Amino acid sequence: MKEITEKYHRLKQKDDWYLNAHFDIKDVQKRTYQLGLAMLFTGICLSIYTSYIGLYVSSFVSACFCFAILMVILLKYHGDIENLTIFIVGIVCAMLISTAAIEGLRSSQYLYFFPLMVSVPIIVDLKHTQYKESFIYIGMIIISFLASIIIGRNVHPLEDFTPTQIGRLSFVNNVIAISSTIVFAVAYIFFEKKYINELMERSKKVIDSRTKFLATMGHELRTPLNGIIGVVNLLKEQNRDAQQEEYFQILKYCSDHMLQQVNNILDFNKIEADKLDIHPVALDLKQFLLNVGKPFTTLFDEKGLELRINIDPKLDMQVMADDVRLIQIFNNLLSNALKFTDEGYVKLDVSCRKKHKNSVEVDFSIQDTGIGIAENDQKKIFESFWQVYDEDTKKFVGTGLGLTICVRLLKLMGSSLILESEKGKGSKFSFKLNMDYPVVLQQTATTPAKALTDDNLSGIKILLVEDNQINMMVAKKVLTGFKAEVTSAYDGKEALDKLEANPNFDIILMDLEMPVMNGYTAILEVKKLYPDIPVIAFTASLVDQKMLSDLIESGFVDCILKPFQPLHLLSNIKKYLSRPLKAVV
Repeated sequence: MKEITEKYHRLKQKDDWYLNAHFDIKDVQKRTYQLGLAMLFTGICLSIYTSYIGLYVSSFVSACFCFAILMVILLKYHGDIENLTIFIVGIVCAMLISTAAIEGLRSSQYLYFFPLMVSVPIIVDLKHTQYKESFIYIGMIIISFLASIIIGRNVHPLEDFTPTQIGRLSFVNNVIAISSTIVFAVAYIFFEKKYINELMERSKKVIDSRTKFLATMGHELRTPLNGIIGVVNLLKEQNRDAQQEEYFQILKYCSDHMLQQVNNILDFNKIEADKLDIHPVALDLKQFLLNVGKPFTTLFDEKGLELRINIDPKLDMQVMADDVRLIQIFNNLLSNALKFTDEGYVKLDVSCRKKHKNSVEVDFSIQDTGIGIAENDQKKIFESFWQVYDEDTKKFVGTGLGLTICVRLLKLMGSSLILESEKGKGSKFSFKLNMDYPVVLQQTATTPAKALTDDNLSGIKILLVEDNQINMMVAKKVLTGFKAEVTSAYDGKEALDKLEANPNFDIILMDLEMPVMNGYTAILEVKKLYPDIPVIAFTASLVDQKMLSDLIESGFVDCILKPFQPLHLLSNIKKYLSRPLKAVV
């Protein structure tokens, strides 16, 4: 746990450094300097032009404006003023009001308020000011604009113009004001796009670092859990008295519950990082559904509840589905139904909606006679980390992730979760899936597999490569319980030495994170020297589709996650003791 905490703090410091380094993502200070320089350049050009056409008062006012802009930029540069934006906007507004008094409205100088208004979103950081500063600037501009119009209409211009002079000045002001408005509008779009890209990049970096931390934490937690659950599975085979049985059931429930919560958090993290994929495999749908309720049988009996499973006879067929994710959905829904039902029953109902040439539509529902869900809470329960408040126990129940994960997984499968419930009258969760039929397979010439019974690996030689002594003990006990011949190695280098001494192993189970030589390095040597021996990755790491693809590409034939179930380990080993079937092309 100390190592996990240290890793978390290192990642947090890295994230904090990144956030501080990119605090001003919109470069507001830089944009304000640029606006000030643009105003200074425009003022200089107008001062020269008005002097050229003989409007010396207007030229002098423009020169004073340029001097004021230059001074505040220099003061800001030397740190004598804090907010450059308020000075720039204030000086421009004052200059335009003064110009209205000098030139009236005929010169169209009031049009400069429009590019000034458009520039406000560029030079204000809305994230930190929460619109307050924007309202101040927009208010200043609107009040100044109205003042200019009123002064220009009601005050006699201080400078006399000839028709030629006023025509030329009005034309120049129109061109510059309209051009500036267009330029600021395009700049706003450009900078907002850049800002959004920066935010997305920063979010990606933060999510990646959190994902890396959770993956590491998952490995650290799943490793001791593998030992706990492994020992529990071994104890199942031994005789126990009544009191020991009670302790055993508590230990089993707590370890399974903890594993479920760890898996939920890790899966939620993968979903948030958009790294969770669906991997359909061929399965017997009816048998799969019958097996779904088996882990809950004892729990329902202990609570005095009836678990009903109704399966449409038409669904006695092979389909393509992600069995792991479907089990996760059913486990979450059945666990919730069990948790919030004190009397009555929970019913899993599965029916065939319609059969197609290459697929079948299936309706699933889980109904309970529990406490139900109030109408105003029915949307909230699908939110991440939202918990149900149990009025009887006065406690919040659950982590608030189970239903969120169900919804996300079903979305990946092209479906959605529907809730029907009434407070005090139970709940019903339902969804439908369109499942493809598997590709027809035919047997090609294979190497004869060794004769094995359903739960027997007699005569099978297994090289078990695992650095954790408890995990080694548990896996070895399970495998020898299936009558396999197990040879131990505690790192990749030792495994290669064992193979050199005796290469006649039927299969290798290899951990990935090991000292001396890890599994990633060892597999390259094993496949180069002993290419015919199948190697299965045996890991507590958080494996997503990309990692699984990388493992297979490097030479592993499959991956078994720890904590493992003995029968799952057995079936995976038996799967690779002969050559696989090939699909008909």
